[in-house]
Amino acid sequence: MPQPTRIPTGAVAKQLPGVSVTFQSRPPHTRFDVVVSSPVGQPVREDFANALLAIGFNKRRQLPPAHGMLSHRFEREGSGLCGGWSAAERDKLTRDARFTLRGFGFTMVPEVRS
Repeated sequence: MPQPTRIPTGAVAKQLPGVSVTFQSRPPHTRFDVVVSSPVGQPVREDFANALLAIGFNKRRQLPPAHGMLSHRFEREGSGLCGGWSAAERDKLTRDARFTLRGFGFTMVPEVRS
């Protein structure tokens, strides 16, 4: 019997096969974490993680494996209430994140509300 193939829910890129990226909304829903998922046993490329760190996102934690995928969360707190982003911060950080991800072939990264 053939094994089912997991279809990533986030953006995918040919440069990083098997890796998907989503923006996961964080309370108070004025900011997001960049969540990078890859198959268990396939580490996230160091240059990719360093690019996210370079624009100010910090690696928060590695989530437990689920459905054969391992996820890494990168966060960035803002100057607003509970670490939220101001409108100007959200515009700049969203633009910076999308620009950085496009450099690795990721386009149309979806934002997921939790």
